[in-house]
Amino acid sequence: MSYSAQMIEAIQNEDLDQANAYLEKALTEDSEEDLYALIETLYDLGFLKETKQVVTYLLTRVPDEDGLKLTLAEIAIEEGSELEAFEWLEQVDVSSPYYIQALLVSADYYQTLDLPEVSKQKLIEAKELLPEEPVIDFALAELLFTSGNYKQAITYYENLLEGHHLEFAGISIHGRLGNAYGVIGDLDTAIDYLNEAVEVQETSDHLFQLGYIYFQKKDFTHAGELFHKVKDLDPSYTSVYVYLAKVYLEQHEEEKALEIIEEGRYYDKETSLLYSIGAEASLALGNTEAAENYYKKAMDRDPENLSITLHLSNLLLEQERYQDVLALMEMKLETGEEDPQLFWNSAKAYNGEEEFEKARENYDKAYYSLKDTPIFVKEYAVFLREEGDREGFLREAKRYVLLDPNDLEVIEWIRNEERY
Repeated sequence: MSYSAQMIEAIQNEDLDQANAYLEKALTEDSEEDLYALIETLYDLGFLKETKQVVTYLLTRVPDEDGLKLTLAEIAIEEGSELEAFEWLEQVDVSSPYYIQALLVSADYYQTLDLPEVSKQKLIEAKELLPEEPVIDFALAELLFTSGNYKQAITYYENLLEGHHLEFAGISIHGRLGNAYGVIGDLDTAIDYLNEAVEVQETSDHLFQLGYIYFQKKDFTHAGELFHKVKDLDPSYTSVYVYLAKVYLEQHEEEKALEIIEEGRYYDKETSLLYSIGAEASLALGNTEAAENYYKKAMDRDPENLSITLHLSNLLLEQERYQDVLALMEMKLETGEEDPQLFWNSAKAYNGEEEFEKARENYDKAYYSLKDTPIFVKEYAVFLREEGDREGFLREAKRYVLLDPNDLEVIEWIRNEERY
């Protein structure tokens, strides 16, 4: 038995001291064939330091072996040694049989460095050198897909299908195409591809993605059926509970939506969206107390989510709980958030509390962003009218009429005001 084989056996027996002793012997006694096999096994086992030691030794014997340089580049990448990785990759010349592999390693590394355009250039160069290689098509498709260039990604995924590659690296090509077409808005083509993906392999992901496309098409019957299949196949698939609850809301079956939400909470108590939908369902049923509790739970889980805060504040405004609204708005504004809706809701609350000066101050803060929002401008005009600011009222009422020329009530207000 070679020392290389004995080293691997010692590693498997967790005798690392003995493994290192065998490594020293392997470097001096084993054949090159044994050492190449040792490199592959050590790398696969994650023993990068030892792999590097063997590769470095072999390079002293075969200094022009570009495959070894590539291995050192990959080890450097694993270790986060960016400069060293590129030094080894640059040593692989365009005339080398390993050049295309070097391009693929470079492309992969540039992608991890968040440089997708450079990665794309490397892959296109590889494609020009080896136009029929499916690995390159897949790498290009995945790069373009993950960077949001879905139309370009579709071209390469379809190349793979034309070459009868239904799956690559465990990824369904039909599934990827379905998702890509869905994102660009071609929902019917997306459904066709996702149905193919489900036919090849009925996975939770494929069923959910197909259900989501039907949801986008507002075909809530088909969407619900598919989401139920996902839930039955994998009850811990937490995303499905949110969309199944949304389906029931769209079908005005709020009680069923709440049942699904409670079922989903068994598997995931931290998703704020579940609680937000619970609040929406509770409001539809007229249960404002339950809605408030759901909103508060959603806020606890996602305190930076402005939408949840605003929905809760709107509920409190309807209940004329102005002090609670102001406390909520102040809490959000103290974080540095300056969304105009926060100022608008604060203005409503101060107006309700008859603190008119503060109300106007907050209307003014919201004004720049909301001056083209009809409902805001009308409300502000009414506020100014009640405050006795005739000039301000006429200015904002006229602005409002430009935004909504069919509101005869406001037109009449303006006429009446201008008579005096």
